Amino acid sequence: MAVSSIAGVDQGGVKLTCILYEGISTVTSVVHGQDGYYDKGITFASPLVKDAWVVPSVDSGNSYVETQGLPVVKAISNGSLILGKIISEPRIVVAPSSTPTATWAAHLTGKYYRVATVWFPGIIGTTKIQVQGLDAANIVPGVQATLEFDASGSVAAIAASSPDPLYGSDVTTGGVGVVSFHYVAAGTALVSALVGFTGGVNLIIS
Repeated sequence: MAVSSIAGVDQGGVKLTCILYEGISTVTSVVHGQDGYYDKGITFASPLVKDAWVVPSVDSGNSYVETQGLPVVKAISNGSLILGKIISEPRIVVAPSSTPTATWAAHLTGKYYRVATVWFPGIIGTTKIQVQGLDAANIVPGVQATLEFDASGSVAAIAASSPDPLYGSDVTTGGVGVVSFHYVAAGTALVSALVGFTGGVNLIIS
């Protein structure tokens, strides 16, 4: 038997535009491109390609504000409940004119990264929520147990006509059915996060 070249069928789940975590970028000297022109070359330490499988990046800098609300994904690794597949050709957002500071924070600030559409077969839906940290645990992208919904906060937000009336809180353990795509440090004051529903029950506190 051999591996077949017949195309498979990818269905279900959700598709999201994501930031690709490809490590630090480097701007090289002027190179001769295939178009016949001279350009500055940009390379990434760990480049990702279309059809690559990925997981959420757990970097603490990947907050909703710093990522403009987009999830950040990295090459597939163990320890994550969420698995995705890059289904479009990556494109660069801002091409740096010179090698930027060698930190992920600098890349986020300058938008020196690439984005692509990622298919998440294990996510059945997504929504933006407000997270009120209870100083229990960090909410880490792709980790299910540290996030739960807050009923009283949600009811109050609905009454106040909040644009994001679903509230969440960090918990030490026990959260089910939902994961965050953004990092929220324990005890953080009210911030936004994009969350994905994995199906089944959700833990809701009073």
